[in-house]
Amino acid sequence: MARVGCAVIVSDAMFPLRVAVLVTLGLALGLASGAKAASPDPDKVLAKQHFESGSRHFDLAEYDQALAEFKEAYRLVPEATFLYNIAQCHRKLGNIDEALIFYKNYRRRAPDAANRDEIERRISELEAEQQARQARKAEEEREAKGAAEAKAAAEVRAAAELKAAAEAKAAAEAKAAADARAAAAPAPPAEAPAQPPGWVPVAPPTGTVAGPASPAAANPALANRTDLVQPASSTPPAATDETSIAQRWWFWTAIGVGLAAVVTGVTFGVREMRSGGNGPFCSDCATTSGVNAK
Repeated sequence: MARVGCAVIVSDAMFPLRVAVLVTLGLALGLASGAKAASPDPDKVLAKQHFESGSRHFDLAEYDQALAEFKEAYRLVPEATFLYNIAQCHRKLGNIDEALIFYKNYRRRAPDAANRDEIERRISELEAEQQARQARKAEEEREAKGAAEAKAAAEVRAAAELKAAAEAKAAAEAKAAADARAAAAPAPPAEAPAQPPGWVPVAPPTGTVAGPASPAAANPALANRTDLVQPASSTPPAATDETSIAQRWWFWTAIGVGLAAVVTGVTFGVREMRSGGNGPFCSDCATTSGVNAK
């Protein structure tokens, strides 16, 4: 098993690549030391330290720390191998977009790299996974949007139902209050029946209307007669506008007066016949006639 930078390569063929990196760093340090034996290049010394620290973090699956170390090494010594190691860390962390970026940067910086086929395969796999993630994300967004719209519609319906219930309750309370007021209010007076135009009410009589006097009362001479039937005295009821003529007082008064006149005429006729006739009608008639003749 070989490494390129801190990236673990599952292939023995990549071992020379790591050796080449180390040789390159060694030559660079050797040349620098030959040119300046008293002062080695501090950037390359730090780059090597970051590389070794990043490799240890990578072996411990501490990909965040390894990523930071490889980035610092690249800033000090911009070798393409560090870009590959950075891409490996992003892939392990699940950062597909960042991994694609650094794999493509490594392919651009090292077009003739020994692991070119692996790089192409990694790029193809990550692009397919990227597209699948984008499709899933779009589907999740559509579902979330539909759920949000459904929730908003449900809230609108619930608000409308609450409003309708509140209005119905208010209407019922108002009706109940109106019914209670109507029940508590006094009943209106009964209306009088309609009367025809020009009708004037007539007050009923307050006193007793005198009926016709009896014949005995009208003629005291008839009071002691036993050979004649005296008409009974009657008091007709009070006349009203709606009674018949036979129920009016003046009608019976006229009848009484007429009867009294008849009885009086008959009485005087009888007396006249007794006084001027040929035969006596009683025991003292002759004496009376004699007296009258003398």
